[in-house]
Amino acid sequence: MTPAAFATEYSTSPEAMERLEAFAALLTEWQGRMNLVAASTIDQMYERHFADSAQLAALAQASPTTTWLDIGSGAGFPALVLAVLTEGTFHLVESRAKKCTFLAAAAETLGVADRIVIHPVRIEDLPPFAVDIVTARATAALPQLFAWALPFGRDACWVLPKGRTVAVEIAAASIEFRFDYALIPSRTDPDARIVVARNVRRRRP
Repeated sequence: MTPAAFATEYSTSPEAMERLEAFAALLTEWQGRMNLVAASTIDQMYERHFADSAQLAALAQASPTTTWLDIGSGAGFPALVLAVLTEGTFHLVESRAKKCTFLAAAAETLGVADRIVIHPVRIEDLPPFAVDIVTARATAALPQLFAWALPFGRDACWVLPKGRTVAVEIAAASIEFRFDYALIPSRTDPDARIVVARNVRRRRP
């Protein structure tokens, strides 16, 4: 996917595209210092990372007062892309110090640092606060994500990209949790789905 194709498919403004192109350049530069993403995906940045993140924006329906929680933020996907394309304050949870340094530099490059809060801890060690939307990409299976973030997102919308094992993860999560959900086909991978879950609750013993 070319930048032009991405801009057309996701109705991205020229200003936002300039920011994303700067992000791509920064990530490519830092990739030489640390393993931010799989090296094989660097040349497929827009499809493998930007589009995969951008497709979540329409499902989240954020507003300026929306509080996001992104677990295992890594190189900033999906949170930093979403911060460019949509609204709200983003809390990025990333336990690796080097990646937190990159996330801070990327937020400045993207011009969204005033809406980004980076938590350099494991999610289990972060004191809970109320959030509206929970995201996580390639971080953990659905039961673990629910267990980690339920203290933050009891009334949240969970927007979670998942691969071909999504049915197995939903079945496993259903043993311990009750939740309403929809499976949205991924726009970047025909075998993938996006879990949009609400009303997540632990089952009573």
